[in-house]
Amino acid sequence: MKLSVRVNPQTAEVEAVAEGGTHILKPEPGTYPEIPRVENLCMNMAQSVGFNVPPHGLLAMSDGTLCYVVKRFDRLDTGDKLASESAFQISGGEYKYKGSLEHVGRVLRSTVTNRGLEAVDFFERILLCFLIGNGDMHLKNWGILTDRQGKVGLSPCYDFVSSKLYLKEESDTALTLNGKRDKVTRTDFEKLADSLRIDPKAAAGSFQKMEHAKNTLLSLCASSALSFPLQESLVDVIHSRYARLLAGL
Repeated sequence: MKLSVRVNPQTAEVEAVAEGGTHILKPEPGTYPEIPRVENLCMNMAQSVGFNVPPHGLLAMSDGTLCYVVKRFDRLDTGDKLASESAFQISGGEYKYKGSLEHVGRVLRSTVTNRGLEAVDFFERILLCFLIGNGDMHLKNWGILTDRQGKVGLSPCYDFVSSKLYLKEESDTALTLNGKRDKVTRTDFEKLADSLRIDPKAAAGSFQKMEHAKNTLLSLCASSALSFPLQESLVDVIHSRYARLLAGL
């Protein structure tokens, strides 16, 4: 569930609009309690690692629940649109879960202005998604954005959610990684880095960057708006994923 919204300049209230929306609002669905809080936390985690994350936060609804609000990265303050496409659109796909992360990487490298930096950014986002249990990064959740200067790059982070908290039997990744969706290992990630043409030293630096981020991720979880049971569940996910990523080192 999501709505296109903007702040009414006369009333200072958030209102749903068919056109001219500046933000996306996601209320709390009954089937996934606290998911706005989870998405807000996961985006905070992405921001803490240094990724490009749009302004976002939580707002109280009239029924007392919290909704998640994020600024649209494809809209300027003037209302003008920036060119934005998802990997799903670029690849002409028919099913958003059909494809591989290697394929998205090839799309990225063939489209962006700075292939090397964007490949590393893409790789590190995949690592973070694995570590926080975000197993729903399908083709529509990876995008390409052209800025006002004409530079083409990976879109800012969006739809970062620890889906593992709600879907206990979910696979590790929505798109295949080294031909696998589940039981992925560090070796699979290393092979992905190689397919992205990332220098081995740079890939090692990305692994180390994520390793150093562990305490920050856990601290953000502990200080978040999540209920204690969900905090505990996410901490368990993070610990187990780090154990898998660092296995054998």
